[in-house]
Amino acid sequence: MLYQNDSLMPQPGAASFIVTTVRSIVVYLVSFMTGLVAAAGLAWLVINAPPTRPNLATALALLVVAGTGLLAPLLHALHGRIPFGGRPPTQRAAFRQALLLSLALAAAALLQLMHLLDGTLLLGIAALVILVEVFAQTRSHQP
Repeated sequence: MLYQNDSLMPQPGAASFIVTTVRSIVVYLVSFMTGLVAAAGLAWLVINAPPTRPNLATALALLVVAGTGLLAPLLHALHGRIPFGGRPPTQRAAFRQALLLSLALAAAALLQLMHLLDGTLLLGIAALVILVEVFAQTRSHQP
């Protein structure tokens, strides 16, 4: 017998687990790099370009991409500690929540640019994000 301890023997599903783990790491690394590139583009745009309407639209789009790319790995790591992305939490849940938070951030930035942002609208945006996430989680559990 080659293995003294049965826990050290290769398990039948171990290869698929390793492939899934490596794939997850690659996906989140690409996501993080995309977020960093979008954040750098947003910083360059804010510093070097005048605030025209096309530049503001581009800035909001870059804000959404940067927020989604940077928040998805963080939310995935947080799902490992607190499973609030469904049971079991998936990559799709982390990206969905990151996109929702990024869209909420862009909506708050747009409202602030129009001098309309106040506490009530901020609570409304937060409530809308929570409501959409609850609907998405209940929909994923139904057959």
